[in-house]
Amino acid sequence: MGKDDQKDVIVKTSSTDLSSVNVVFVVGGPGSGKGTQCERIVEKYGFTHLSTGDLLRAEVQAGTPRGKNLVEIMQKGELVPLDVVLELLRENITAKASSSKGFLIDGYPREMDQGIKFEEQITTPKCVLYFDVSDDTMTKRLLGRAQTSGRVDDNEETIKQRLKTFHDVTTPVIDYYSKNNMVQRVPAESSADEVFQQVQKVFDSMSLVMGNCPPASSSDKSGRDPVLKDAKVLFIVGGPGSGKGTQCAKIVEKFGFCHLSSGDLLREEVASGSERGAKLKDVMARGELVSMDDVLQLMCDAMKKKISETKCFLIDGYPRELEQGTRFEKEIVPCVGVLYFDVSDETMTSRLLKRGETSGRVDDNEETIKKRLQTFHNQTKPVIDYYSQQDKVCKIPAEGSEKDIFAEVEKYVSSHKW
Repeated sequence: MGKDDQKDVIVKTSSTDLSSVNVVFVVGGPGSGKGTQCERIVEKYGFTHLSTGDLLRAEVQAGTPRGKNLVEIMQKGELVPLDVVLELLRENITAKASSSKGFLIDGYPREMDQGIKFEEQITTPKCVLYFDVSDDTMTKRLLGRAQTSGRVDDNEETIKQRLKTFHDVTTPVIDYYSKNNMVQRVPAESSADEVFQQVQKVFDSMSLVMGNCPPASSSDKSGRDPVLKDAKVLFIVGGPGSGKGTQCAKIVEKFGFCHLSSGDLLREEVASGSERGAKLKDVMARGELVSMDDVLQLMCDAMKKKISETKCFLIDGYPRELEQGTRFEKEIVPCVGVLYFDVSDETMTSRLLKRGETSGRVDDNEETIKKRLQTFHNQTKPVIDYYSQQDKVCKIPAEGSEKDIFAEVEKYVSSHKW
Protein backbone atom coordinates (compact mmCIF):
# COMPACT_ATOMS: atom_id res chain seq x y z
CA MET A 1 0.00 0.00 0.00
CA GLY A 2 1.43 3.37 -1.02
CA LYS A 3 1.36 6.57 1.01
CA ASP A 4 -1.60 7.94 -0.93
CA ASP A 5 -3.56 4.73 -0.30
CA GLN A 6 -2.77 4.94 3.41
CA LYS A 7 -4.01 8.54 3.53
CA ASP A 8 -7.20 7.50 1.73
CA VAL A 9 -7.92 4.78 4.28
CA ILE A 10 -7.43 7.21 7.18
CA VAL A 11 -9.75 9.79 5.60
CA LYS A 12 -12.49 7.21 5.03
CA THR A 13 -12.17 5.88 8.56
CA SER A 14 -12.23 9.27 10.27
CA SER A 15 -15.33 10.38 8.36
CA THR A 16 -17.48 7.50 9.67
CA ASP A 17 -20.23 8.67 12.05
CA LEU A 18 -19.93 6.68 15.29
CA SER A 19 -22.29 8.83 17.37
CA SER A 20 -24.88 6.05 17.79
CA VAL A 21 -22.38 3.32 18.76
CA ASN A 22 -22.67 1.92 22.30
CA VAL A 23 -19.36 2.47 24.12
CA VAL A 24 -18.63 1.65 27.76
CA PHE A 25 -15.41 2.76 29.43
CA VAL A 26 -14.22 0.02 31.81
CA VAL A 27 -12.14 1.30 34.73
CA GLY A 28 -10.61 -0.51 37.67
CA GLY A 29 -7.28 -0.89 39.43
CA PRO A 30 -4.80 -3.73 38.92
CA GLY A 31 -6.40 -6.85 40.38
CA SER A 32 -9.94 -5.41 40.29
CA GLY A 33 -11.11 -8.28 38.06
CA LYS A 34 -12.26 -6.11 35.15
CA GLY A 35 -10.64 -8.43 32.57
CA THR A 36 -12.67 -11.39 33.82
CA GLN A 37 -15.87 -9.33 33.85
CA CYS A 38 -15.25 -8.03 30.32
CA GLU A 39 -15.06 -11.63 29.06
CA ARG A 40 -18.45 -12.35 30.63
CA ILE A 41 -20.01 -9.17 29.18
CA VAL A 42 -18.76 -10.15 25.71
CA GLU A 43 -20.29 -13.62 26.07
CA LYS A 44 -23.69 -12.48 27.40
CA TYR A 45 -24.27 -9.15 25.64
CA GLY A 46 -22.35 -9.47 22.37
CA PHE A 47 -20.06 -6.52 23.06
CA THR A 48 -16.54 -6.27 21.61
CA HIS A 49 -13.67 -5.98 24.11
CA LEU A 50 -10.96 -3.50 23.10
CA SER A 51 -7.79 -2.99 25.13
CA THR A 52 -5.47 -0.21 24.00
CA GLY A 53 -2.46 -2.30 25.05
CA ASP A 54 -3.60 -5.24 22.93
CA LEU A 55 -4.27 -2.96 19.96
CA LEU A 56 -0.76 -1.49 20.15
CA ARG A 57 0.86 -4.93 20.44
CA ALA A 58 -1.18 -6.25 17.50
CA GLU A 59 -0.15 -3.27 15.36
CA VAL A 60 3.52 -3.86 16.17
CA GLN A 61 3.26 -7.59 15.37
CA ALA A 62 1.53 -6.81 12.06
CA GLY A 63 4.70 -5.04 10.91
CA THR A 64 2.81 -2.10 9.36
CA PRO A 65 4.59 1.25 8.85
CA ARG A 66 2.65 2.55 11.83
CA GLY A 67 3.66 -0.53 13.83
CA LYS A 68 7.33 0.06 13.03
CA ASN A 69 6.97 3.67 14.12
CA LEU A 70 5.45 2.47 17.40
CA VAL A 71 8.42 0.15 17.98
CA GLU A 72 10.79 3.10 17.59
CA ILE A 73 8.76 5.19 20.04
CA MET A 74 8.67 2.43 22.66
CA GLN A 75 12.37 1.61 22.24
CA LYS A 76 13.15 5.24 23.08
CA GLY A 77 11.11 4.82 26.27
CA GLU A 78 8.58 7.42 25.09
CA LEU A 79 4.81 7.27 25.52
CA VAL A 80 2.74 6.46 22.44
CA PRO A 81 0.96 9.68 21.34
CA LEU A 82 -2.72 9.82 22.30
CA ASP A 83 -3.69 10.59 18.68
CA VAL A 84 -2.24 7.23 17.58
CA VAL A 85 -4.14 5.37 20.31
CA LEU A 86 -7.38 7.12 19.34
CA GLU A 87 -6.79 6.34 15.66
CA LEU A 88 -6.40 2.63 16.48
CA LEU A 89 -9.55 2.67 18.61
CA ARG A 90 -11.55 4.48 15.93
CA GLU A 91 -10.41 2.08 13.19
CA ASN A 92 -11.32 -0.99 15.25
CA ILE A 93 -14.69 0.41 16.32
CA THR A 94 -15.50 1.40 12.73
CA ALA A 95 -14.54 -2.04 11.40
CA LYS A 96 -16.80 -3.87 13.86
CA ALA A 97 -19.61 -1.34 14.40
CA SER A 98 -22.09 -3.13 12.13
CA SER A 99 -21.60 -6.56 13.74
CA SER A 100 -21.17 -5.66 17.43
CA LYS A 101 -23.78 -4.65 20.03
CA GLY A 102 -21.23 -2.30 21.58
CA PHE A 103 -17.65 -1.82 22.74
CA LEU A 104 -15.91 -2.22 26.09
CA ILE A 105 -12.91 0.12 26.15
CA ASP A 106 -10.79 -1.57 28.79
CA GLY A 107 -8.64 0.39 31.24
CA TYR A 108 -9.60 3.61 29.48
CA PRO A 109 -9.50 6.51 30.08
CA ARG A 110 -6.57 6.37 32.47
CA GLU A 111 -6.51 10.16 32.67
CA MET A 112 -8.93 12.98 31.93
CA ASP A 113 -7.47 14.11 28.60
CA GLN A 114 -7.93 10.62 27.15
CA GLY A 115 -11.65 10.69 27.91
CA ILE A 116 -12.21 14.20 26.56
CA LYS A 117 -10.39 13.52 23.28
CA PHE A 118 -12.20 10.19 22.81
CA GLU A 119 -15.52 12.04 23.08
CA GLU A 120 -14.37 14.78 20.69
CA GLN A 121 -13.00 12.41 18.04
CA ILE A 122 -15.09 9.23 18.34
CA THR A 123 -18.26 9.29 20.49
CA THR A 124 -19.64 9.88 23.98
CA PRO A 125 -19.64 6.73 26.15
CA LYS A 126 -22.95 5.44 27.47
CA CYS A 127 -21.39 4.98 30.89
CA VAL A 128 -18.19 4.37 32.85
CA LEU A 129 -18.19 0.93 34.48
CA TYR A 130 -15.99 1.28 37.57
CA PHE A 131 -14.95 -1.86 39.45
CA ASP A 132 -14.52 -0.61 42.99
CA VAL A 133 -12.15 -2.71 45.11
CA SER A 134 -10.06 -1.90 48.19
CA ASP A 135 -6.29 -1.67 47.88
CA ASP A 136 -5.95 -4.55 50.37
CA THR A 137 -8.05 -6.87 48.19
CA MET A 138 -6.25 -5.89 44.96
CA THR A 139 -2.88 -6.41 46.65
CA LYS A 140 -3.88 -9.90 47.92
CA ARG A 141 -5.17 -10.89 44.49
CA LEU A 142 -2.01 -9.75 42.73
CA LEU A 143 0.27 -11.45 45.26
CA GLY A 144 -1.80 -14.62 44.83
CA ARG A 145 -1.39 -14.36 41.07
CA ALA A 146 2.35 -13.86 41.50
CA GLN A 147 2.73 -17.42 42.76
CA THR A 148 2.05 -18.72 39.24
CA SER A 149 2.26 -15.72 36.87
CA GLY A 150 6.00 -15.09 36.96
CA ARG A 151 5.25 -11.38 36.35
CA VAL A 152 8.01 -9.15 37.70
CA ASP A 153 5.50 -6.43 38.69
CA ASP A 154 3.53 -8.77 40.96
CA ASN A 155 5.52 -7.92 44.10
CA GLU A 156 4.39 -5.88 47.09
CA GLU A 157 6.52 -2.76 46.49
CA THR A 158 5.64 -2.50 42.79
CA ILE A 159 1.96 -3.21 43.48
CA LYS A 160 1.93 -0.34 45.99
CA GLN A 161 3.32 2.05 43.36
CA ARG A 162 0.88 0.79 40.69
CA LEU A 163 -2.09 1.35 43.00
CA LYS A 164 -0.92 4.87 43.88
CA THR A 165 -0.55 5.71 40.19
CA PHE A 166 -4.01 4.28 39.48
CA HIS A 167 -5.66 6.41 42.18
CA ASP A 168 -3.75 9.59 41.22
CA VAL A 169 -4.74 9.46 37.54
CA THR A 170 -8.17 7.85 37.82
CA THR A 171 -9.79 9.83 40.65
CA PRO A 172 -10.23 12.96 38.44
CA VAL A 173 -11.75 10.75 35.70
CA ILE A 174 -14.28 9.21 38.10
CA ASP A 175 -15.09 12.63 39.59
CA TYR A 176 -15.65 14.15 36.11
CA TYR A 177 -18.01 11.43 34.89
CA SER A 178 -19.77 11.20 38.27
CA LYS A 179 -20.79 14.86 37.91
CA ASN A 180 -22.44 13.88 34.62
CA ASN A 181 -24.17 10.87 36.24
CA MET A 182 -22.30 8.50 33.94
CA VAL A 183 -20.44 6.33 36.48
CA GLN A 184 -21.83 2.88 37.29
CA ARG A 185 -19.90 1.77 40.38
CA VAL A 186 -19.73 -2.01 40.77
CA PRO A 187 -18.68 -3.33 44.21
CA ALA A 188 -16.08 -5.94 43.21
CA GLU A 189 -14.79 -7.42 46.47
CA SER A 190 -16.71 -10.69 46.16
CA SER A 191 -16.54 -13.68 43.79
CA ALA A 192 -16.55 -13.29 40.01
CA ASP A 193 -20.11 -14.69 39.85
CA GLU A 194 -21.43 -12.24 42.45
CA VAL A 195 -19.70 -9.29 40.78
CA PHE A 196 -21.17 -10.25 37.41
CA GLN A 197 -24.66 -10.24 38.94
CA GLN A 198 -24.09 -6.54 39.69
CA VAL A 199 -22.76 -5.96 36.16
CA GLN A 200 -25.89 -7.56 34.67
CA LYS A 201 -28.10 -5.21 36.70
CA VAL A 202 -26.23 -2.24 35.23
CA PHE A 203 -26.49 -3.44 31.64
CA ASP A 204 -30.11 -4.57 31.91
CA SER A 205 -31.28 -1.36 33.63
CA MET A 206 -29.57 0.88 31.10
CA SER A 207 -30.83 -1.09 28.10
CA LEU A 208 -27.42 -0.53 26.54
CA VAL A 209 -28.05 -2.95 23.72
CA MET A 210 -31.07 -0.89 22.64
CA GLY A 211 -29.35 2.50 22.83
CA ASN A 212 -30.96 5.75 23.94
CA CYS A 213 -33.73 7.71 22.27
CA PRO A 214 -35.03 6.08 20.15
CA PRO A 215 -34.64 2.26 19.83
CA ALA A 216 -32.15 1.33 17.10
CA SER A 217 -34.82 -0.37 14.99
CA SER A 218 -36.60 2.95 14.36
CA SER A 219 -33.59 5.24 14.03
CA ASP A 220 -31.59 6.44 11.06
CA LYS A 221 -27.84 5.96 10.61
CA SER A 222 -27.09 8.77 13.05
CA GLY A 223 -29.03 7.01 15.81
CA ARG A 224 -31.64 9.80 15.87
CA ASP A 225 -35.38 9.28 15.58
CA PRO A 226 -36.51 9.95 11.98
CA VAL A 227 -39.75 11.50 13.34
CA LEU A 228 -37.64 14.45 14.54
CA LYS A 229 -35.20 14.67 11.62
CA ASP A 230 -36.76 17.92 10.34
CA ALA A 231 -37.50 19.41 13.78
CA LYS A 232 -36.18 22.92 14.38
CA VAL A 233 -34.78 23.73 17.81
CA LEU A 234 -33.71 26.96 19.45
CA PHE A 235 -31.69 26.66 22.64
CA ILE A 236 -32.71 29.46 25.04
CA VAL A 237 -29.87 30.50 27.33
CA GLY A 238 -29.71 33.21 29.97
CA GLY A 239 -28.83 33.68 33.62
CA PRO A 240 -31.32 33.76 36.50
CA GLY A 241 -33.30 36.97 36.15
CA SER A 242 -32.41 37.44 32.47
CA GLY A 243 -36.10 37.40 31.51
CA LYS A 244 -35.90 34.42 29.17
CA GLY A 245 -39.08 32.84 30.60
CA THR A 246 -41.06 35.99 29.85
CA GLN A 247 -39.63 36.21 26.34
CA CYS A 248 -40.34 32.53 25.63
CA ALA A 249 -44.00 33.14 26.50
CA LYS A 250 -44.09 36.05 24.03
CA ILE A 251 -42.45 33.95 21.27
CA VAL A 252 -45.02 31.18 21.81
CA GLU A 253 -47.89 33.70 21.63
CA LYS A 254 -46.69 35.46 18.48
CA PHE A 255 -45.03 32.68 16.49
CA GLY A 256 -46.73 29.51 17.74
CA PHE A 257 -43.52 27.81 18.82
CA CYS A 258 -43.48 25.07 21.48
CA HIS A 259 -41.80 25.93 24.79
CA LEU A 260 -40.11 23.00 26.60
CA SER A 261 -38.34 23.24 29.96
CA SER A 262 -36.45 20.21 31.26
CA GLY A 263 -37.49 21.10 34.82
CA ASP A 264 -41.18 21.25 33.87
CA LEU A 265 -40.93 17.93 32.02
CA LEU A 266 -39.40 16.23 35.06
CA ARG A 267 -42.05 17.62 37.40
CA GLU A 268 -44.86 16.59 35.02
CA GLU A 269 -43.48 13.05 34.71
CA VAL A 270 -43.30 12.67 38.50
CA ALA A 271 -46.83 14.09 38.89
CA SER A 272 -48.18 11.65 36.27
CA GLY A 273 -47.48 8.69 38.56
CA SER A 274 -45.93 6.70 35.68
CA GLU A 275 -43.33 3.99 36.31
CA ARG A 276 -40.65 6.34 34.96
CA GLY A 277 -41.99 9.17 37.14
CA ALA A 278 -41.75 6.96 40.23
CA LYS A 279 -38.10 6.16 39.44
CA LEU A 280 -37.33 9.85 38.90
CA LYS A 281 -39.02 10.70 42.19
CA ASP A 282 -36.81 8.17 44.00
CA VAL A 283 -33.67 9.64 42.39
CA MET A 284 -34.60 13.18 43.44
CA ALA A 285 -35.65 12.05 46.93
CA ARG A 286 -32.13 10.66 47.41
CA GLY A 287 -30.76 14.10 46.52
CA GLU A 288 -29.15 12.76 43.33
CA LEU A 289 -29.11 14.46 39.94
CA VAL A 290 -31.39 13.01 37.28
CA SER A 291 -29.24 11.38 34.61
CA MET A 292 -28.76 13.14 31.29
CA ASP A 293 -30.11 10.01 29.56
CA ASP A 294 -33.43 10.43 31.37
CA VAL A 295 -33.65 14.17 30.60
CA LEU A 296 -32.91 13.57 26.91
CA GLN A 297 -35.48 10.77 26.75
CA LEU A 298 -38.14 13.04 28.27
CA MET A 299 -37.31 15.80 25.77
CA CYS A 300 -37.35 13.36 22.87
CA ASP A 301 -40.75 11.99 23.89
CA ALA A 302 -42.23 15.47 24.42
CA MET A 303 -40.96 16.68 21.05
CA LYS A 304 -42.41 13.65 19.23
CA LYS A 305 -45.84 14.38 20.73
CA LYS A 306 -45.76 18.02 19.58
CA ILE A 307 -43.83 17.78 16.29
CA SER A 308 -46.97 17.99 14.12
CA GLU A 309 -48.25 21.06 15.99
CA THR A 310 -45.27 23.41 15.99
CA LYS A 311 -42.77 25.09 13.67
CA CYS A 312 -39.98 25.19 16.24
CA PHE A 313 -39.11 24.07 19.77
CA LEU A 314 -37.77 26.49 22.38
CA ILE A 315 -35.59 24.41 24.71
CA ASP A 316 -35.49 26.64 27.76
CA GLY A 317 -32.44 27.01 30.01
CA TYR A 318 -30.66 24.36 27.98
CA PRO A 319 -27.87 23.49 27.53
CA ARG A 320 -26.51 24.58 30.91
CA GLU A 321 -23.18 22.93 30.11
CA LEU A 322 -21.54 21.88 26.87
CA GLU A 323 -22.07 18.13 27.09
CA GLN A 324 -25.82 18.66 27.39
CA GLY A 325 -25.78 20.45 24.06
CA THR A 326 -23.56 17.99 22.20
CA ARG A 327 -25.50 14.97 23.50
CA PHE A 328 -28.84 16.58 22.51
CA GLU A 329 -27.56 17.25 19.00
CA LYS A 330 -26.10 13.74 18.59
CA GLU A 331 -29.14 11.91 19.92
CA ILE A 332 -32.13 14.10 18.97
CA VAL A 333 -31.47 16.85 16.40
CA PRO A 334 -28.95 19.68 15.80
CA CYS A 335 -30.11 23.10 16.98
CA VAL A 336 -30.89 25.87 14.51
CA GLY A 337 -29.50 28.51 16.85
CA VAL A 338 -28.96 29.73 20.39
CA LEU A 339 -30.84 32.74 21.74
CA TYR A 340 -28.65 34.17 24.49
CA PHE A 341 -30.24 36.80 26.73
CA ASP A 342 -27.26 38.93 27.74
CA VAL A 343 -27.74 40.84 31.00
CA SER A 344 -25.28 42.25 33.53
CA ASP A 345 -24.97 40.57 36.93
CA GLU A 346 -26.10 43.82 38.57
CA THR A 347 -29.37 43.86 36.60
CA MET A 348 -30.08 40.18 37.20
CA THR A 349 -29.38 40.61 40.93
CA SER A 350 -31.67 43.65 41.11
CA ARG A 351 -34.50 41.79 39.32
CA LEU A 352 -34.19 38.70 41.53
CA LEU A 353 -34.12 40.73 44.75
CA LYS A 354 -37.23 42.57 43.56
CA ARG A 355 -38.90 39.23 42.82
CA GLY A 356 -37.83 38.01 46.26
CA GLU A 357 -40.05 40.63 47.92
CA THR A 358 -43.16 38.71 46.78
CA SER A 359 -42.02 35.30 45.51
CA GLY A 360 -41.21 33.71 48.85
CA ARG A 361 -38.41 31.77 47.09
CA VAL A 362 -35.60 30.90 49.48
CA ASP A 363 -32.98 31.31 46.74
CA ASP A 364 -33.96 34.94 46.02
CA ASN A 365 -31.41 36.42 48.45
CA GLU A 366 -28.17 38.25 47.69
CA GLU A 367 -25.71 35.54 48.82
CA THR A 368 -27.46 32.72 46.95
CA ILE A 369 -27.97 34.87 43.85
CA LYS A 370 -24.22 35.58 43.75
CA LYS A 371 -23.46 31.84 43.80
CA ARG A 372 -26.11 31.08 41.15
CA LEU A 373 -24.66 33.72 38.83
CA GLN A 374 -21.12 32.38 39.31
CA THR A 375 -22.30 28.86 38.51
CA PHE A 376 -24.15 30.14 35.44
CA HIS A 377 -21.07 31.90 34.05
CA ASN A 378 -18.73 28.97 34.75
CA GLN A 379 -21.01 26.47 33.01
CA THR A 380 -22.38 28.58 30.19
CA LYS A 381 -19.29 30.36 28.82
CA PRO A 382 -18.01 27.16 27.11
CA VAL A 383 -21.51 26.67 25.63
CA ILE A 384 -21.62 30.19 24.17
CA ASP A 385 -18.03 29.90 22.90
CA TYR A 386 -18.75 26.53 21.24
CA TYR A 387 -21.89 27.70 19.39
CA SER A 388 -20.37 31.09 18.56
CA GLN A 389 -17.67 29.22 16.62
CA GLN A 390 -20.50 27.69 14.57
CA ASP A 391 -22.06 31.13 14.06
CA LYS A 392 -25.25 29.97 15.79
CA VAL A 393 -25.47 32.42 18.71
CA CYS A 394 -27.81 35.42 18.60
CA LYS A 395 -26.97 37.65 21.56
CA ILE A 396 -30.06 39.57 22.68
CA PRO A 397 -29.29 42.71 24.78
CA ALA A 398 -31.75 42.18 27.63
CA GLU A 399 -31.21 45.17 29.93
CA GLY A 400 -34.22 47.19 28.74
CA SER A 401 -37.98 46.78 28.94
CA GLU A 402 -39.78 43.56 27.96
CA LYS A 403 -41.11 45.36 24.86
CA ASP A 404 -37.65 46.53 23.74
CA ILE A 405 -36.13 43.08 24.34
CA PHE A 406 -38.90 41.34 22.39
CA ALA A 407 -38.37 43.73 19.48
CA GLU A 408 -34.84 42.27 19.16
CA VAL A 409 -36.18 38.74 19.48
CA GLU A 410 -38.74 39.43 16.72
CA LYS A 411 -35.98 40.62 14.38
CA TYR A 412 -34.13 37.34 14.81
CA VAL A 413 -37.16 35.03 14.53
CA SER A 414 -38.61 36.92 11.57
CA SER A 415 -35.33 36.70 9.66
CA HIS A 416 -35.51 32.87 9.54
CA LYS A 417 -37.73 30.38 7.77
CA TRP A 418 -39.47 27.97 10.15
